[in-house]
Amino acid sequence: MTRIADLSIGSSDFDAPFLKILQDSGLEKDEFEGLEYFTWVPFFVIAGATVAPKIRVHGDHTHFEGATIDVPDEEVELFYNALPHLLQQVVEIGEARQQQG
Repeated sequence: MTRIADLSIGSSDFDAPFLKILQDSGLEKDEFEGLEYFTWVPFFVIAGATVAPKIRVHGDHTHFEGATIDVPDEEVELFYNALPHLLQQVVEIGEARQQQG
């Protein structure tokens, strides 16, 4: 597996091509703590990524610390080819709905 992002509060690492796709799509790399960012996760998965949360357990409660995003080594190129097209479709649908609304 190739780790394309390790999202952590205060310190995240991104594979350069993944970061460029996010920026070109208007997603801010440091905005992952909000729910709006994670509405994009299904599209990362559809393009071929696995997303796993990083959770810290403290006795009887937990809290979110971040997430990792991995792609199978043999599918990294496919992921980087597919993801921009998926995100563009989402952006276009969102713009069309705003114009209607």
